[in-house]
Amino acid sequence: MVHFDLMLPEGGAPGALWSAIDVLRELNALARTRNPRDRLPAVAWRFVDAQGRTHKWHAQVCICDEERLYARKPIAGPRVLLLPPLEMRSIPALRRLASRNAKLVETIRERLDAGHLVGACGTSVWLLAQSGRLTLAPIPWLYQSGFEDQFPDVRIEAREPIVVQHGIVCAAAPPLMHALVLHLAAYAGLADLAHAGAEKLLLNAERQALSATMTRKEVMGQSRDTPLYRAQTWIQANAGRPLKLADAAAAASISERTLSRLFRQHLNKTPQEYLQELRVQRAQMWLEGTWRSVEEIAHDCGYSDTSAFCRMFARATGTSPRGYRDRYTFRGPRAHWRLNENGEGRQ
Repeated sequence: MVHFDLMLPEGGAPGALWSAIDVLRELNALARTRNPRDRLPAVAWRFVDAQGRTHKWHAQVCICDEERLYARKPIAGPRVLLLPPLEMRSIPALRRLASRNAKLVETIRERLDAGHLVGACGTSVWLLAQSGRLTLAPIPWLYQSGFEDQFPDVRIEAREPIVVQHGIVCAAAPPLMHALVLHLAAYAGLADLAHAGAEKLLLNAERQALSATMTRKEVMGQSRDTPLYRAQTWIQANAGRPLKLADAAAAASISERTLSRLFRQHLNKTPQEYLQELRVQRAQMWLEGTWRSVEEIAHDCGYSDTSAFCRMFARATGTSPRGYRDRYTFRGPRAHWRLNENGEGRQ
């Protein structure tokens, strides 16, 4: 079990911690769905104050006895300290607020020394920087100059919204709280569960686009009508059947040689590699979210030979289709799938 301490510092934004609780509850729900016989939750949490004591608000937000029990009596396992954003009226006001949380800064040092993980969202990165343990921080452009003036030894990461380093995970802004909690859960040893949680709670733009190609027969919009785009959309629309390079080239009205050159030049892969990646992505989606058989999935990925599909999938992912499903599915065991908690109906 991973135990999260949700810190309520002076001037902190408690609403962000409510978002964190939503994620933790979803992880527990997923864990119960995947393994109904395991009654131990995957994660536990409690609100704490700067001294590490259970905050008076905790009892008000618990919705079941399980949440109250494991907050009072945490089971041995990884520990995570999560910091919400601090109020941000101005850079000088933020600096003063961080200074008033000196006791919390000391707690951060103690937690890191004890091997705990620490996560900071938005402006609470200032508290981590004051601890002297931060070397890299994702800071929004609006605050970068103020942060750099105060902490010149901390390198600013301007491109990645979430940064992971030596037991610390930082998110640049409050809307990233869901993703931050999932990163921390993965870091604490719940990578498979966090992966499933991300598919339910976060928008996966790549899979969103991929799902559209799996349900539409036509691609709208002529402004992107280039040979490479035509070839890509044709491959996406026909990935469920055996394909030849010549067919894709004909759909794009170019030669096979030109098609291969365009793929290598712009995508750094061959058309065959592009097709294989597409089929693997589709197979992963079906394995995670459905109970379709491996044979059915192989067929709908353009393979008449299930064994050949399994070999291709294992080379691409490092595991078999069944092994992948066991690790990443967010559905319960098939015997439980059609039953709700009262033994009636579908999930």
